[in-house]
Amino acid sequence: MKEEGFWILLSKKIAGEATPEELDLLEEMIMSNSEWKATAETLQELWNSDPVKPVAENIQKKEDAYLLHISRLKETVNDFDSATEMEEAQVISMRKPFYKNWITYVAAAAAIVLVIMIYPLTSNKEKVQDIAAIKPLNEITVNPGSRTKMQLPDGSQVWVNSGSKLTYDGNFNGATREVQLDGEAFFEVVKDAAHPFIVHTSGIDIKVLGTAFDVKAYNSEPTIEATLIHGSIEVINKSQPGTPKIMLKPHEKLVFNKFAIPDVKDQRADIKTNPDAYSYNIKPLRENIADTSIAETAWVYNRLSFEDERFSDVALKMGRWYNLKISIENEKLSNFRISGSFVNETVEEALRDLQFLVPFNYSIKNNEIKILKK
Repeated sequence: MKEEGFWILLSKKIAGEATPEELDLLEEMIMSNSEWKATAETLQELWNSDPVKPVAENIQKKEDAYLLHISRLKETVNDFDSATEMEEAQVISMRKPFYKNWITYVAAAAAIVLVIMIYPLTSNKEKVQDIAAIKPLNEITVNPGSRTKMQLPDGSQVWVNSGSKLTYDGNFNGATREVQLDGEAFFEVVKDAAHPFIVHTSGIDIKVLGTAFDVKAYNSEPTIEATLIHGSIEVINKSQPGTPKIMLKPHEKLVFNKFAIPDVKDQRADIKTNPDAYSYNIKPLRENIADTSIAETAWVYNRLSFEDERFSDVALKMGRWYNLKISIENEKLSNFRISGSFVNETVEEALRDLQFLVPFNYSIKNNEIKILKK
């Protein structure tokens, strides 16, 4: 804990946030340890280098300071060569506790030096703020064939579908609550008007205050779907930030085409007259239907549902659901539109049921299914 206290106090001193008592304690620690003294002097010198001077001059100054640091370390640290060989491994494993021994301190100090040397030379006043803005990230990855439910730091509930990845700030301490989604997730967001909730996807951003909605946004797929159950959501086209935002009403579904420009089906004037929004298609969900029976969110209740979808899209869903690869060898079969749902069926039982809707045969080998013309 003494070593960890040294690094905390040194960071606060460099950032200008240490109290007089903390500065006195740090000075006592430095005077009692020659290695810490060398490290503190070098990092302070690097931090104080003036970034408004010509680039070449600043780089040279940082290189000189770095060489001075290396020289000091050689004089004070035994087996210096072995310590520097560990540098790369220590940088890669930054998430792990690294205040275990002095060899690790050397690697950490070298990593800090390298970061400072490559730090953009156009910023001076914002040094401390930029470093403080680096947030810890949590990443949830769900394998095909699995689904999971979790709670975000603000209390919002999220169901993450198979083959999906959700990344979010570890504490939600900022002005907004933001997550990055590659895949499908259903959100029940805790209302907090002062801290909007934003879902980032590969094509659109979805901003909410408090609501329940589903987002299907696999990076590998050409379309993104947002289905609103209750509340309201605001959709922003990331590729055309100047376009008007689109507000969805409860029980509406938005389909965004990332690559093509389909016809606009929505009849509202703000969409119909906006040529930049032609990649959107908004349609209402079926009326008088329970939330648990909506095809777009049935997976949350462990049911695979599809409504008037192309057979090829259903096969893709089934592949993720059962954790296997399904390929359709005939284009005509791919374009059949079908509706249905599965709960506890095995993949073979599901395929046999689908044969009542589509005339096909299939073969199974290892983890791959081929759909063939009958």
